[in-house]
Amino acid sequence: MRRTDLSLDDEIAEVERRLSQRRRELRALTEDTRSGVAVKSAVPVALIAAVAIGFAASRFVRRPPPRRRMLFERRPSTPARVAQVAGAIASVLLPRLIGPLQTIVTQYIKQRMRERSA
Repeated sequence: MRRTDLSLDDEIAEVERRLSQRRRELRALTEDTRSGVAVKSAVPVALIAAVAIGFAASRFVRRPPPRRRMLFERRPSTPARVAQVAGAIASVLLPRLIGPLQTIVTQYIKQRMRERSA
């Protein structure tokens, strides 16, 4: 089968059209890939920058060290300190008091039940 010049021109035009379409697709693919790589590489950089800013800010915001107190100077008691001391005392005494308290409560309940049934 013999080809004519017109059909050959049509074929060349079709091949050129497909090549240009493929080039457009490749350009779009490379742009998408570049933007994805840029985003992925920007995340660690942003994280490192945020950590660095946080450390720098903490250096400037820190309180000055407290003054040295005299050995015999009495500190004023705060509600939080009182609560801590009360909690410590309760944690030491409560386990020892549970047994006797339990016995007293049990005897009281038994006595009340006897009074009601009588």
